[in-house]
Amino acid sequence: MTTTLLDQRAAACPPPEPLAAADWLTATLRPTGVLGREDAVRLADVLGPLSSTASLVILDLGAARIGSRRVAAVLDEAGARLEHRGGGLICVNVDADDRTHLTAAGGHAVVVDAPAAAGPDEVDDQDA
Repeated sequence: MTTTLLDQRAAACPPPEPLAAADWLTATLRPTGVLGREDAVRLADVLGPLSSTASLVILDLGAARIGSRRVAAVLDEAGARLEHRGGGLICVNVDADDRTHLTAAGGHAVVVDAPAAAGPDEVDDQDA
């Protein structure tokens, strides 16, 4: 069995337990910038414990981009761990490139696309 980055980072965490239906803990992460290979360890440091304790993790990619397959793999593994316990990882404000990275990594994250940018004809410029 291969030890993953998330395995290494989560080793000090309590063993994950199945979720009780009435007990929910949600965590939201809002990174910024391009999440490159070097950021995978930092994400694993945060997602290791969260994947063992949280019910739902929301990753808002509105100000960030996935720039590494390693980052996508850490996210996918966290999603798989949460899913296994009855929870989930939801990535919101995802662009087409990030969707491709997450899907290629395994598809264990729920992906919600970023809203389409309003074009000049869609902007309400009327005075209030």
